[in-house]
Amino acid sequence: MEKELKTAERVRTALEILVEQASDGSYMAVSDIWAESVARVPLTPHESELNTRNVPRGSTNWLFASSDFVAAGWLRKNPSLSGEWAITPNGVAAVEAFPGNELVVEAQRLKVAERDRRRNEIERALPERWVSEDANQRTLLAAAEVIVEEGLRKGLSAFAPGREVWTASNIRELHTLWVTADKVDGKGFNANLELQLAGATEDQKLLMAEVLAFQLLPIAKVMGHAKKRERVESALNVMRHPVEIPQVFDAAFAGGAFNPGQGMQAHVNHALTVVLEVLVAWTELSEEEQQRALDEPRRWRDLVLGKDSGFPTQRYALLYLVHPGFFGPIVSTDHRTRIREAFIGEIGGEFSSDPDADLQAIVIALQVKAGKPIDLYGDLESRWEKNPTGPVEPAPADPVTVSDEEAETDPDPRGFFPSEVDLTELAGATHLHEAWLGKVTSALHRRGQVILYGPPGTGKTYVARALANRLGKPGSVVKRIQFHPSYTYEDFFAGYRPVTDAAGQLSFSLTRGPLREIADEARKNPDVPHVLMIDEINRANLSKVFGELYYLLEYRDDAIDVLYAGSGDDGGKSFSLPANVLIIGTMNTADRSIALLDSAMRRRFAFFELHPDVAPVKGILGRWSEQHPQTLPVAALFELLNESIRDREDRIGPSHLLRTDDLGEDDLRAVWEESILPLLEERHIGTGVDVHVKYGLDALLTIVTTDTDATTET
Repeated sequence: MEKELKTAERVRTALEILVEQASDGSYMAVSDIWAESVARVPLTPHESELNTRNVPRGSTNWLFASSDFVAAGWLRKNPSLSGEWAITPNGVAAVEAFPGNELVVEAQRLKVAERDRRRNEIERALPERWVSEDANQRTLLAAAEVIVEEGLRKGLSAFAPGREVWTASNIRELHTLWVTADKVDGKGFNANLELQLAGATEDQKLLMAEVLAFQLLPIAKVMGHAKKRERVESALNVMRHPVEIPQVFDAAFAGGAFNPGQGMQAHVNHALTVVLEVLVAWTELSEEEQQRALDEPRRWRDLVLGKDSGFPTQRYALLYLVHPGFFGPIVSTDHRTRIREAFIGEIGGEFSSDPDADLQAIVIALQVKAGKPIDLYGDLESRWEKNPTGPVEPAPADPVTVSDEEAETDPDPRGFFPSEVDLTELAGATHLHEAWLGKVTSALHRRGQVILYGPPGTGKTYVARALANRLGKPGSVVKRIQFHPSYTYEDFFAGYRPVTDAAGQLSFSLTRGPLREIADEARKNPDVPHVLMIDEINRANLSKVFGELYYLLEYRDDAIDVLYAGSGDDGGKSFSLPANVLIIGTMNTADRSIALLDSAMRRRFAFFELHPDVAPVKGILGRWSEQHPQTLPVAALFELLNESIRDREDRIGPSHLLRTDDLGEDDLRAVWEESILPLLEERHIGTGVDVHVKYGLDALLTIVTTDTDATTET
């Protein structure tokens, strides 16, 4: 009971700290909030115990309790995944209104009430419109509604309330600037935007930022939070007095509704041209016609499609953003045609003259039948994906006639191209061969997971960290965990943990593990790599830890039912592993031979050996000594030591001797006696070998010195 009360007191303290230090809603680092919270409400001995993830129990309970404040609308967590929190105005008011632990109780009540309200709202809407239960779609549509209501309906800014930005003159002049300004070949979108907006007013630059946000909101898979925010900021940053991106948009950038294919991503200039052309047409409508277009889906469609059917994916995205209940998040003309043909029987088997109305009627019929929102790209996809029959109307092409200079490179599903990794720099940092590092990088890109294996001290973890750090881009996440004999599936992916509420009632909560967390983060930024480093991967029972997840290492595009209901994607039963989640494991062969790994593991990972006997580790001390000269014959000592050890897996890695300073005899002796000899003693137990006599520094140094003198005399 005490620890539950402490958690409630500590999480309240977190909000009090935000009120004191950032009541304006600016972000604070979670680490700083936690440190101050613990200083004010110290951990009990039980809370100080480390869990299987090497984190104090009190920290885990505190983070879990904070989610109730988010659900209550009192706390915001930075969607950029930078580990920051901010308090909302409602949160400031709640701290004053609810004393003591009443704050946590009220947050839990609001969370349940909001969940019930949303569930009831969805149930009422099922027979009326296209409904989505996906949190990402709800978030992006909330941001799109701000553009619709403030921008299109009122002519005001979505980023700076009350500022007249979406005016007819601003829209027309921005369109003219956009289509007439010269772009510089070889410059990216962001760099060229500054040139294109050189003659724009401050309001027109702000308008471009908001148009960019509107265009980017529904894009998923190929672009994540960091890239979307960067693109919008490229317009804001050319203003003399930039404004901040509102939180509702910042949160929406972490999600999306559909994969737009190559057009909207690779040909962003043309996509924006289409959006601006539609907005120019919007300015030509009377005020009454504008309001009717915002109220009636078909009139909005008449405006968006107009006389030009070019770039249908971008046009259907505009239809969805303004009237999501009628058009839905299906923007591929081919997919729309196949879905309509496959499910036309749900509405009587006859096509009407309005394909969009047919699609909405089909979705409503399926929703009512299922009693919940349906996902046409989930379980139902097999019904329409390869549907070749029936009187299918031809899908219009998506012509994008733009120059090569205008097109951007499509992101790789892994989030990086091997050519982006500077192997020369990486080789210099690790002192390993560039060709070998190239093989590891290519295998990681090709297969998604690699294991570096070898005896202790061969630099496995150092190399893994160096590679992971060089794969990082804005929005990337790198997590590092370590397996051990008691590590489980529940620790790694998801499982139920006992928790208690503020009233002391015990329950079990589904808690995500590091793989589940990094998968969620990878979906928010699908265009950049996310790396999970697993140290000592062979020390756990891998079959138990991975379970059914083994399958996903090989088949990233598939979804598989997971052990615990609610631990899948969007709180469902099935889970897929994003292609941009990369796994780098390290394996100590002194603990368990690679030959003992089961075939499933061996088949799904690419293995690379780091061993003192073979390249790229062989000779590393010699290469190191060229850059960091040593008075003593360190490299020769190391070679002689390993030549003296008969069992290959008992040999010593060079990391103990890779020192930037000149190793004097005292330092060398300390390394020998504190690190090298204890390892050898452990490996030679029961063999009868006197490690200190056979491998002692004095004995080896005498041999090396004698050999060196003999060579010199010769």
